[in-house]
Parts: sequence; C-alpha cells; structure tokens
Amino acid sequence: MSIFFRYISSLYLKSFFILFFSLTFFFVAIDFLLNFNRLPKSANLELLYIFFLTCSAASYILPLAIVLALVLCIFNMIRSNELVSLYALGLSKNQVIFYPFLWAMFFCCVYVGLNFSSFAYADEYKSNILKRGVVDREGGDVLIKYNDKFIYIQKTSSQTLYNVKIFDVKNLDIQSIIHAKTAKFNGDSWDLNDAKAINVPQNLIVSKEGLSIEEFKNIKGLEDFSPKILERISLVESNPSYSILDALESMVIFVKQNISTNTLRTSLYSLVLTPFFAPFLMLIIYYYFPLTARFFNLALLAFVFFVCILLVWGLLFLLTRLSENEILLPELGIMLPVFILMSIGSFYYFKHK
Repeated sequence: MSIFFRYISSLYLKSFFILFFSLTFFFVAIDFLLNFNRLPKSANLELLYIFFLTCSAASYILPLAIVLALVLCIFNMIRSNELVSLYALGLSKNQVIFYPFLWAMFFCCVYVGLNFSSFAYADEYKSNILKRGVVDREGGDVLIKYNDKFIYIQKTSSQTLYNVKIFDVKNLDIQSIIHAKTAKFNGDSWDLNDAKAINVPQNLIVSKEGLSIEEFKNIKGLEDFSPKILERISLVESNPSYSILDALESMVIFVKQNISTNTLRTSLYSLVLTPFFAPFLMLIIYYYFPLTARFFNLALLAFVFFVCILLVWGLLFLLTRLSENEILLPELGIMLPVFILMSIGSFYYFKHK
C-alpha cells in the first residue's frame, strides 16, 4: 500500500501545487498591478505588501486548489487509463480517494494552525500599507465601556495607548478619573505612565471634603484587558480581522460586557470550519467520476465539475458575507452548510466501503 500511497500522492500533490502557486501568482499579480500607483514609494513596503497579499490570498485559493487539484489529477488518470488500472489491481474507490483526502485534511489543518498566529492579520496589514503607508494597526478617539469603567483613548498603536482617561462610574455617578499620558501592556494589566488620579467624594457638600488629586509616575489599571481585544473594539473597521486565539479571548470579554458576538463567531467559524468544506466536497464529486474516457466527453465533464465547485464555493462565500452583516446567524450561514457537506461526503464514503 505504501507504493500506491506514494504514487497517488505524487499525482495529487503535483496538481495541487501547480494550481495553488499558479492561482496565487495570478491573484497577487492582478492586485499588485491594480494598486501599484496607490502604494507608498518604498521598496520595503512594496515587498511587505506582496508578502501579506500572498498570505491573505491563501484563504480564498487554498480550498479551490484542494478540490480543483483532485479534478485535474483524476481526469489525467482517466485519460491515461491509470484509474481503471488501479481498480484492476484491487484498490477500491475509497482507497484511491483516501490518500488525496488525507493530504487535503493536512493542508486545512496547517491553514487553521497558521490562523492561531499573526498570519490571520495579513489582510489587515496589507490594507494598512495601502491606506496609511504603515504596517501597524492604529486607531484613535475611542470611548469604550469595560465593566464599570468608561475609557477614552486618543490614540492606539500596537501595545501602546496615548492620552488615556478612565472614568470609574457607579450608579451613573463618577467615582474617580484617571488620566495617563501613555499606557503599555505588561502581560496582565496596563502600566499607566505620568498618571493623575482624581477621586470624587460620594457626597459633595460645601466646606466638606472635596476632590482629591494624586499624581503618579506609574500605576497599574485595566486588568485582564489585552491589547488585542482593545484593538478589536477600538479600530473602526467594517470588517476587522481576528486570529483564533484573539477571537476566543474577545468572545469572553464581549459576553461579560454584553456586546454582540456575531462578528466574532463569524470570524471564528470562517477560520476553523470553512476550509474543511473542500476535503468533503472532494469526496462528493469523486464518486461521480467515470472509470474510462470511452463513453464520456471529458472536456465537457471537467467543465461541469469546475462550474459546480465554483458554485458551491461562491454560495459559501455569500453565506459568510450575509453572516458578517448579521443577516444570517453564523451557525446557519457557516456552520450548517459545512456540516451538511461533511455529512454528505461521509455518507458517500461509507456507502462505498
């Protein structure tokens, strides 16, 4: 079986890498030519833009390359009578598709693993270079609520906040105000530098205790509020990016603050579940391939398969966009279609066992 594994794997991987790199090069070349005049006149930023563009293209191209590679591989085997020869040697349909399916699952797992890192922010970095001429994400003039505090931030950049004001509110009354020129995240909380704390008495009475003002070079505040979550809330973007870890962490914070998690769930399902539609779509279309080319027009049949694959991919893409705009629940727009494809693909596999 190791001989068959190496042989079938080599045919599939050859088709996969040809399609993946060709589609990626085409995608990057077209985008770069369209936006060349808008890019900053810097060779470093142009190279970074191409790198981030290549990374962001993977989310669109990888599922297509996985499925289309199977079509290209199997049709080449049908045309050269290799597929029917494998069946004649005793391999079942399931054994032939099992090896490409394993590779497809491997590529999807690698993609999901990359989305635990900054790879997930490639599209955002690319957009920042195009719009602002910088890689870092920046935001400004933000007012957010966290627990019983209202936080105003004049500017955010990486893990540094500028001109921060923290209002501690209880029963609509201001208890204290902390004003810091800068704040940096230390792993658990924020170090507020050059801070001034103003404490307001609970009962303001003439000739009694008044405002107390204290100045600090450094104090701690905003515990358990990571910069990633702050960036996700503070950045005013129509479609913010999330890594898997940041999405999970943000979901916990958003639930505590009674903020809608629809966008977070959409991003999380897109990163974790959506790529896996490709391996199971492979299983579905594989069982409709003919054994030989004698009684079929392979060119027409290949065209039909390509159209069906693009229609399924386009439908999933549309449902994802509807989920992002809160027209559909992400469980219905992303999770349900992928689970349907998984169920149909598993049914075909066990049917031919």
